[in-house]
Amino acid sequence: MAESVTIDRRFNGPPDSAQGGYACGLLASRIESASAGVSLRAPPPLETPLEVRRDEDGAVALYRGEALIADGAPAELDLDVPEPISLDVAEEASRDFLWRERHPFPTCFGCGPARAPEEAIAVLPGPVGGRDLVAATWTPLDEFAGPDGVVTPLFVWAALDCPTSFGALTPGAPTHVLARLDAKLIAPVRASEPHTVIAWPVARDGRKAFGGAAIHDADGTLCAISRGLWIQVREPSAVGARR
Repeated sequence: MAESVTIDRRFNGPPDSAQGGYACGLLASRIESASAGVSLRAPPPLETPLEVRRDEDGAVALYRGEALIADGAPAELDLDVPEPISLDVAEEASRDFLWRERHPFPTCFGCGPARAPEEAIAVLPGPVGGRDLVAATWTPLDEFAGPDGVVTPLFVWAALDCPTSFGALTPGAPTHVLARLDAKLIAPVRASEPHTVIAWPVARDGRKAFGGAAIHDADGTLCAISRGLWIQVREPSAVGARR
């Protein structure tokens, strides 16, 4: 029997499509690998039944009718991760979130300044003095976790998305949308416990910008990493995709 999923409006990125990390996480959580890559082929619609299709090789895809929305598969991810920072440093950095007044999608589930941490991920990373990093703290909600208190892959992926854009881009940059997210889950992320989220630039190639992100627990243990590929939108009318 075909599997169907529907993305609630709560999990938006832009107003009318899903937050990219959440959409990617829907597929990644169905891939039997701790390390995977998911490509977004079209804006993931909200409140619309979508079909999950699986291949024998472990790949998973999301369709709206016969239109491909996203596809993913196991994929290795190797990143040079910067040294972790303390919770105090991350908290201080977040107070200087540079996109607070110029965010293109202020209601984004992952990083919108109009969202609250009591109902969203709401990670707002700011610059870390003396380092080529942005950082914030994140205390995952209990509802993001399973019975064991460990945050599910779906919400870890959602948290690993937006920071890669702030690592890759600077305020005033043209609007970009997430095209691909690769992530690797390494150690448990626990609900109701504070973590740091750091992000940094990886590479730039024309309209493509790559950013890295990592989640550490309060002791500095590396829990998860990601690399986001962000594509510059050619025309304002093309916006409507995903963050």
